[in-house]
Amino acid sequence: MRQVVRPFAQPPSGAAAISFTTADDLAAVREFAGAHAHASGLAAGRVPGLKLAVSELVTNTLRHTAGGGVVRVWADGGAVVIELTDGGTFRRTAPEQPAARPTAAGGWGLYITGEVCDEFSYYTRPGRTVWRLVFRNPVATP
Repeated sequence: MRQVVRPFAQPPSGAAAISFTTADDLAAVREFAGAHAHASGLAAGRVPGLKLAVSELVTNTLRHTAGGGVVRVWADGGAVVIELTDGGTFRRTAPEQPAARPTAAGGWGLYITGEVCDEFSYYTRPGRTVWRLVFRNPVATP
């Protein structure tokens, strides 16, 4: 997971979007993201990992912020991008370093997310954090 210092470019106008506000929305958001990622060209074998990552980020948003968020999905070349925007301000407790396995009973969500996607980054400012996940299709070997 890496922090970016400038806001991300806006998602394309055709990006699929779904809002969530409670834990009751979690299954619908996870299925929405998986279906749209697959329809955008993500290989079926990568969809379960994508759904896991989305589930972890949505759960963190619901646990650590107020008001829920919005998940957007779009294709970008040979990849699918997932973006989650919430109303929280993320403060990393450790300096930027390779991900280490959490040792506490909690704290696994961001670690798991980083393990299953190809790129995991975020931009934060007071009252807003944008998380971006990139999933690429594996290159077939002859």
